Amino acid sequence: MSKAKAKRQKASFSTEWTEGQRVVIEDIEHKSKAFAPIQIDEGNLVEVVQVDGGLITGLSEGDFICDNLVYTIEDNLMGLNITWLIELKGTKNTKKAAHSIDQILKSIQYMQDQIKYPQAGKYVAKRDFVFAAIAGAPDKTLPALTNKDTNKLCKKLMAISGRRKEIKDMSMLFCYIRPNVRYDKADVRGQKPPYEIVCYNKKEGYIPYPSMLMKLLEM
Repeated sequence: MSKAKAKRQKASFSTEWTEGQRVVIEDIEHKSKAFAPIQIDEGNLVEVVQVDGGLITGLSEGDFICDNLVYTIEDNLMGLNITWLIELKGTKNTKKAAHSIDQILKSIQYMQDQIKYPQAGKYVAKRDFVFAAIAGAPDKTLPALTNKDTNKLCKKLMAISGRRKEIKDMSMLFCYIRPNVRYDKADVRGQKPPYEIVCYNKKEGYIPYPSMLMKLLEM
């Protein structure tokens, strides 16, 4: 799951990370080249969770969900409770990229199923903001999706975000992660939401969490 040493292993599918630590979310098992490099902001303790095959198991063949989520356990700086759902999709195929939206929506559906997955509910319940992202690979062009593809997901993210009244546009809750070796520093790009986060796993290319997500809401 990562290229750094975790503070503490919570379960076989979950690790805790604290301020200043860096984690590269990746999917080595499925040989995906997509990744999301994250650096934890000051005052934060977070949990990085493997959703597919970890938090959520026992799915039928052909039933796909998202790869990971980042969950704020404690934020002593801004006092925010945030969940960030991430699907790793190293593809330039629009149809495959669009399928990521269904995977994230299904993940939320399973997490809200308190009978089958009672341990998963906390990750999407009573959160200030719930974000989602599709992460690409540095050697492939991750296609931008249409509003028709993303609107259903954005409506769901809006509905489960407790501080939804502070969100100007529901599309701000969804973004693309575009790793590129040319980016020595992570940044937000785009004229309108959904925005894209450009990044890389070297120097200052790591995505600061959760401050960069809050930057999406301020664009």
